[in-house]
Amino acid sequence: MSDTTTSDEAWFYAQGGERKGPVPTDKLRELLETQTIDGETPVWRKGLADWQPLRTTEIGAQLKDAPPPIAASHVNNGLVWALAFAPLAYLFVDLALLNYQNSHPAGDEFFEAFLSPLSWLVPVLTNAVLCLVDTEQLKRAGYSSGWLTLFALLLAPVYLFVRAQRLRQTPTYGFVWIASLVVTIILRAA
Repeated sequence: MSDTTTSDEAWFYAQGGERKGPVPTDKLRELLETQTIDGETPVWRKGLADWQPLRTTEIGAQLKDAPPPIAASHVNNGLVWALAFAPLAYLFVDLALLNYQNSHPAGDEFFEAFLSPLSWLVPVLTNAVLCLVDTEQLKRAGYSSGWLTLFALLLAPVYLFVRAQRLRQTPTYGFVWIASLVVTIILRAA
């Protein structure tokens, strides 16, 4: 803790399942302004009985003019369900590419130069686009994205689990993605 932060004004906040802090009140306000945290972020400081959403504290007073995020039950989950079943769709892309490769002579330059990279490029780009569009939807619903955008670009299954945690939903779509991937691997090996 810095010398300028007394224990009475030191705040802790939870992010990504980790306790962060202590930070002074000004730093917590800065994190709120940059949307690193939001009104639903659990915070604690000396004198509070337990962790509570930032919006219920005196710092949350600056949130009074902004409406809270819409209820998670009203957020459209269509994109994440499409993402959850996407590994099965990628199997059909792979099978179509394999069929093309088998029906054309070996050493086909077109296949090697263009179609071969599609077997990994289509899933990567589709996952990223679905996740990024969903992240934008969540922003419009009042949920700050924070790390969600990074996970959206890098790891679709992590995005699905973090999203479920963020919206306080059961991560069913994350488990469906994993099951879809396992089924795809089994069918591809067969």
